[in-house]
Amino acid sequence: MASVRALTNRAREIARDEMGLEQLHLAARGGVGLEDFYGRLGWKEIGRWPGALRLAPGGDRDEVLMLLAPL
Repeated sequence: MASVRALTNRAREIARDEMGLEQLHLAARGGVGLEDFYGRLGWKEIGRWPGALRLAPGGDRDEVLMLLAPL
């Protein structure tokens, strides 16, 4: 997890310092633990689209929208 945290911090620095961004957004597949994974890295869930992703017949998943702010 330390290397993932370092990578996230570096991406945050580049977005803020070199690109002038104030926040980052991402979309992740729900139901596989990604909400918790990104949450531990400082991301917050800001919404979801229920059943937006169809992986197989009967295998619909939510699309989870997440925000990292402030950078």
